[in-house]
Amino acid sequence: MLIRDATRDDLPRIVEIYNESIPGGRATADLEPVTVESREAWFEEFDSDRRPCWVAEEEGVVVGCVYLRSFYAGRPAYDETAEISTYLAGSHQGQGLGTLLKKKMIADCPRLGVKNLLSFYFDHNEASRLINEKLGFEKAAHLENIANVFGRSRGLVIAILR
Repeated sequence: MLIRDATRDDLPRIVEIYNESIPGGRATADLEPVTVESREAWFEEFDSDRRPCWVAEEEGVVVGCVYLRSFYAGRPAYDETAEISTYLAGSHQGQGLGTLLKKKMIADCPRLGVKNLLSFYFDHNEASRLINEKLGFEKAAHLENIANVFGRSRGLVIAILR
């Protein structure tokens, strides 16, 4: 398994993996597939020195990604805080890859200037809860019934690792 900085050429596959997660209603608040075009500006915001986007590649195929985004629209007072997100191809879920990617990003946080790492996940996403707890994240907030995901009310957990 190769973990490397994502390139613009990886964007179609990153979008494909992200879109795979939508119908399950556990990993994203998007309800319709996104397009590569709609994600181009989003992708350009990544910076390997501060807010990287990495992909996991197996036999030349991208099978997952992990990335950091600045918290609260990147306001300067929050420079030491970032949000981590991980998306995996369905074929690679439940095999430890999500944990591996998060661990690697956590290990790089000091280099990236991140002291407070946030993980946002739906309260019914048991896999995300277990991974976060295993890695030492603590629940900082639970916003109950904040999202309507395919007709079902869902809550959002915000977990933090310092």
